Amino acid sequence: DVLEPLRNTELASVPKSFQPLSSVDSRGKVTTMGQYICSLLHSSMNLKRRQRDHMIDAVLLMGGNIRGGQDYEIGSFFSLEALEAEIKSDEAIAVVPMPGWLLAEGLVATHAGDPIPGWMQYDSGIKEDFTQHPPVVTHVANQPIDPDRIYRVATKISDLTNGQSPPWTEYYKEHPEVLPPKGAYANIQAELMTYFARNLWNRIWDSLSQTLDEECDAPDVQADDSDTAEEVCNPELRLETLDKDQDGIVSVDEIQRALEDIVGLSVDTREKSLAEFVHDFADATGSGKVTLEDIAIFCDEMRGESRQKGTLRSRILME
Repeated sequence: DVLEPLRNTELASVPKSFQPLSSVDSRGKVTTMGQYICSLLHSSMNLKRRQRDHMIDAVLLMGGNIRGGQDYEIGSFFSLEALEAEIKSDEAIAVVPMPGWLLAEGLVATHAGDPIPGWMQYDSGIKEDFTQHPPVVTHVANQPIDPDRIYRVATKISDLTNGQSPPWTEYYKEHPEVLPPKGAYANIQAELMTYFARNLWNRIWDSLSQTLDEECDAPDVQADDSDTAEEVCNPELRLETLDKDQDGIVSVDEIQRALEDIVGLSVDTREKSLAEFVHDFADATGSGKVTLEDIAIFCDEMRGESRQKGTLRSRILME
């Protein structure tokens, strides 16, 4: 089975709120798979944005972009096979400004037509009232929708102008200047793989902290005492734990082993793309290798992040 390595590669556990995962009839309703992927993208894209003004308010994906058409077993993890089955490898999204009234009208417009054009999928922060006809969008980013507010929405830009939602097509054809340039697009699969890699590296790090009984944010260490901070974090011992062949470098194979042995993920030795993404994230210096220097950099970064409440809350989608 050529798909078995992908099927056996666990990217994330699925929160109960999205179970059971299903992408069946994504052109006719909001599916749990569509909502899950949009919510992952929402967390991923906001994780990179430190300033509130640049945060994304919502992620929208037309139903046709969630293309697996599958029901998944309750309790199953989100696998590399599922990601590749649901999202085409070349699909990309970008951030566009969208007035609240337009967001509401355009989204609901995808629920009608013959045939229905796509039925927009959205992240868990968007709520619709289906007791009304037609349905009404009531919340964006888990807050009551403000018709006059300009929201920052991540979506597939071509879906705004291809006629699937007449309100969006009319508005963005009249205002092409607000559409982002091509260079601002993000590949969906790469965006999510990088997000998973970051979270998994953090989980490896946290597991090492527990195993080594070390805390990078020890309260008796001053923030500007870098020598003491490095000693508490103990980058040498962390490297030694990961570097199984003791050559001074953490290889992709050793990351793969850590994902299985330390994090407890399901992995397949024939498929290492996830380990490669984690390795790339851990390579803080960009040298192509993960060395003591990279571990020391993360010692400093992790201490800083641990003092910022909420910085790592996006992990909720991974646990």
